[in-house]
Amino acid sequence: MAKLVLTKDGKVLDQHFLDKESITVGSGPENDVVVPDPALSPEHLRVISIGEDHIAENLQGDGGTLINGQALSRQILQNRDVINFGSYQLAYVNTRMAADIDLERTMLIQVIPREPGAAEGAPLFAVPAMQPPKVRLAEGYVTIEACESGFNQVGERIFLERVVTTFGTPGEQLVLFTRRPQGYFLYHVEGRKQPHVNGRPLVANAAPLRSGDRVVAAGYQFTFSSK
Repeated sequence: MAKLVLTKDGKVLDQHFLDKESITVGSGPENDVVVPDPALSPEHLRVISIGEDHIAENLQGDGGTLINGQALSRQILQNRDVINFGSYQLAYVNTRMAADIDLERTMLIQVIPREPGAAEGAPLFAVPAMQPPKVRLAEGYVTIEACESGFNQVGERIFLERVVTTFGTPGEQLVLFTRRPQGYFLYHVEGRKQPHVNGRPLVANAAPLRSGDRVVAAGYQFTFSSK
């Protein structure tokens, strides 16, 4: 899930998940992200969610707000974009976008040819002009056996069609399922309670999943199934 990370002098001050259609940033206490700087306007910046994308909009139009060193007016955000105002920075982090990029890189590396006769580990020389072969992603879903929140129902089947699917409450307990060519993986993003797979706690915050695995995480009990 995408989020904004507020920093000053390299120190993280706040993190805010983009789980609403629109959030505001400014010095006023009514904002979703409050920046404690009286030089900022009470409502300085807005971030709008449109599908999987997010748009940053400067509400002041004075040229004093920069994104990656350029004046910000209204712009679609990309993973790791940095917005500057005064001595504060606001970084945009989108785990879904980052996962998509990593997947594309992995597929690209697998199809780039080497010089004929080159040894393993030798530099790659060119990307082929043709489109890389389509990689077949794993297909799977989870069935909800129990759920503490009111967002889902017991017995509901959720197909894991995206590269990243998240469950839980941002800022409290959050896990994600990632979809890769080699299968699905469960990751612990945040929260004190460690997820369990088949009754055992997750090791190193990540684990591959197999059909029939039972997962307890982020207030849910799932049964994972793959095709």
